[in-house]
Amino acid sequence: MTNRYTQDKAASAEILRLILQKAAGHPAGFTPPTYAVWYEFLTGINPPLSDAMNDLLKTNEPITSEMTQELFDCHISEINPKAQNTFRANLQKVLGNLAQVTETTDGETGRFSAGLQKIGEKLAGELDPPMLQHLVGEIMLDTQTMRSSVDALQGKLHESKAEIEKLQQELQNARSEALIDPMTSVLNRRGFESQIKKLAVDAELKDKKVVFMMLDIDFFKKVNDTYGHLFGDKVIRTIAEVLKAKVKGQDSVARMGGEEFAVLLPDTSLQGAFIVAEHIRQGIERGKIRRQDKQEDVGITISIGIAECDANGDWIDAMRRADEALYTSKNQGRNRTTLYVAAP
Repeated sequence: MTNRYTQDKAASAEILRLILQKAAGHPAGFTPPTYAVWYEFLTGINPPLSDAMNDLLKTNEPITSEMTQELFDCHISEINPKAQNTFRANLQKVLGNLAQVTETTDGETGRFSAGLQKIGEKLAGELDPPMLQHLVGEIMLDTQTMRSSVDALQGKLHESKAEIEKLQQELQNARSEALIDPMTSVLNRRGFESQIKKLAVDAELKDKKVVFMMLDIDFFKKVNDTYGHLFGDKVIRTIAEVLKAKVKGQDSVARMGGEEFAVLLPDTSLQGAFIVAEHIRQGIERGKIRRQDKQEDVGITISIGIAECDANGDWIDAMRRADEALYTSKNQGRNRTTLYVAAP
């Protein structure tokens, strides 16, 4: 995982001072989740968290520990708390069962050791053949009991290993699911940011450009109001399917929220991205989405904004510029693609 906290000691000390100053006015305790929430908010490294915090602060409502924990779970934690708790409980169960078997085996080992010591003491004296045969029988019986206990432990170890591997896979699946938008099966905002950070440390992309494409469904509120939310959801899923079909390789598609999508195009020129965007826009414009209840085809259009930055550059600013270009498309009539152009 890449390090999201890149501030040096002096900068982090200043951030700490600001956190103490800002958070002191709220009842939330200075717990690690509270600190992380304020840290990422004040540094601006987590835009979704910043938006949520700004919305809370605008209400002038005191921010409680419950609120900061919810912000931490939603915007910072890589996996939802329910999945973490399930993993922890199941792992504790596996370890508890294993400890119980180990304790039983340990007891058998103690008894076996004590039995051998007693037999050794008897062997030090004079023994007739029947007595010697009896001692050999005891050794064989104790050894068989010990062997059964060791076999049981080995079986439980293998079983526990398989269970732990299963839990690890379930945890990994939960991490992956936390990065996916459930409605469309494309990345969510957190997954998109995670993909950007992976590209930032990709040696093959060093000194190369990445392009950000922001897309918005035109008049989506009107679509919902006219045809209903179920059809609106179908429109969102259809747009996601078109985007997935149009991008390949390291390209990434994400639903950023509502009717807004983003596409990340590594090692792509602005002109190349413009061509891709126009293929997407024109394909959606030509297509129709069927309303099953009314057997009616509805036309949908999208607006697009594009900006670029270095692979390890300021991607937050690049997304902002792509968003500006998107709003230029919308302000100029919608159903168009706009390349970001810096003001002279």
